Amino acid sequence: MRVARWKRWLSHLMEIEIEHLSSDLHESLTVSLIKGRIQLYADKAIYSFEDLYSNFAEAFNRIDLGRLPGKRVLVLGLGLGSVIQLLEQKHDFQGEYTAVEWDEAIIYLAEKYTLHQVHAPIWTIAGDAEIFLETYAGDPFDLVLVDIFQDDHIPEYFSSRACLIALQNLLHPQGLMISNRLYRTKKDQEITDQFARDVFLPVFPDARGLTVEGNRVLFQDAAYLKTV
Repeated sequence: MRVARWKRWLSHLMEIEIEHLSSDLHESLTVSLIKGRIQLYADKAIYSFEDLYSNFAEAFNRIDLGRLPGKRVLVLGLGLGSVIQLLEQKHDFQGEYTAVEWDEAIIYLAEKYTLHQVHAPIWTIAGDAEIFLETYAGDPFDLVLVDIFQDDHIPEYFSSRACLIALQNLLHPQGLMISNRLYRTKKDQEITDQFARDVFLPVFPDARGLTVEGNRVLFQDAAYLKTV
């Protein structure tokens, strides 16, 4: 579905709600136009915001995509596909994407509003990312993007060592994994700092973090970060 140009213009002055629905996994999912971009948000968290999805926008600006050994990308937590749009439209990255999203309502919204703008092949899986990680037996991925939230909560498994080991097993040995965590409130910061120190770094000792507007983005391999 294409959004009328006049609505995009008007959205620079005011938020324009396009669609609102609920699902078995989310009481509220709202698609709105804000600043000319399509945003998807639940009650307490933004899931997508096109090129203004600042956490991954800044993360991609900081890394050297040319170091990737290949083009196979795994996206855990699709939203409206902002991370795919950013890679293709802002960085001219021609990837091949596997996207795992538990909520079929979100897949419906992504296909309706944004994925038609992407030229890259996208294989979308409606299912539990935990099961996918624990059972995957295919070729390794060169880039893995973890952006899984249930509103403003990260499911317990995705803060576990078992999850990181599973991610490590499906990542190419020279690949990159980027994980997005909440970092807005003092409680968020304490939880994320503890996760990074006690869980993430022991598995990925060369990791590095980046704070962006209420989020903490973790890179499993700091060698990918550009030299400032």
